[in-house]
Amino acid sequence: MTRTLLITLISTPIIYLLIALAFTLYPVERDLHSKTLDFSVLPTGLTNQTGGIESFYTARDGQKLFFRHFPSDAKTTLILIHGSGSDGRYLTLLADKLSTSSKASIVIPDLRGHGRSMLDAPGDVSYLGLLEDDLEDLAMHVKGLNLGTITALGGHSSGGGLALKYGGNHHATSFDGYLLLAPYMGYDAPTIKPNSGGWVQVSTRKYIGLSMLNNVGITLLNDQPVVFFNRPPEWDNPLQVDNYTYRLNESFSPQDYVRALEQNKKPILVLVGEGDDAFYPTEYEPMFSAHAPHAELQILPNLKHLNLPSSEATYEKLSHWLANL
Repeated sequence: MTRTLLITLISTPIIYLLIALAFTLYPVERDLHSKTLDFSVLPTGLTNQTGGIESFYTARDGQKLFFRHFPSDAKTTLILIHGSGSDGRYLTLLADKLSTSSKASIVIPDLRGHGRSMLDAPGDVSYLGLLEDDLEDLAMHVKGLNLGTITALGGHSSGGGLALKYGGNHHATSFDGYLLLAPYMGYDAPTIKPNSGGWVQVSTRKYIGLSMLNNVGITLLNDQPVVFFNRPPEWDNPLQVDNYTYRLNESFSPQDYVRALEQNKKPILVLVGEGDDAFYPTEYEPMFSAHAPHAELQILPNLKHLNLPSSEATYEKLSHWLANL
């Protein structure tokens, strides 16, 4: 009896680890969906978009990370985060309009592992939670620039998810308001369409295996790619990334959107296109009503996921919100 119990106790963790490793090392076959997001709604020449003052800030680990700064004489500064697999260039149209009309100074970082902050590890970071640390370091840097007395944090798609995640945690540097443009709320949120409308392929087995390993403190394999992007070839370029490792995706994504919403008592503006092809627009209202009823949510007609940031309607709604922040 005692021997049987001992064998059971020893074999159970071994079986657990074997299952986790089998899932983690399962080979991935790329399945590029014929359907993806509607890239045709993006303004032409967007990948060549430049603007703002190009600069770098020093993160706590000594790395130099890239950002663009669009100054104005407004009292408000908005840090605006790009979505998954991308960099900050597609947000510069909105940033330029907001700054030149003196609605706010805008700061657009290329997150670590992306764009000109790719360093030597595209689609990867060195540890879980690094993106939040980088954001805090950027916020401290921006405060040192004395751009204004009010600061807001916002983002589009996964960038909105990171803003949501940051706002729901306790950081040394907090913000006065949060902007969420068609935010990714997490893999288990009712808002997400299958494969985010064809934009992503997730290696579910790898994700489960790595989660199992992380649950017992094993992080050595967190550099395994687990999320792959389905980008049309004509929109591909060296500043875009093809996939995310486990640790970058976990660092980018909200793990508990309910907690994040309920912890954030600051003003929140949520804008979603009525024709969003990555998420279900109608699912946002019950979610925010239940967990962040103070948030202002608007569904904007005739807009999809990718043209939401560059639209005139988004500019108008955001201008009004910033003026009252």
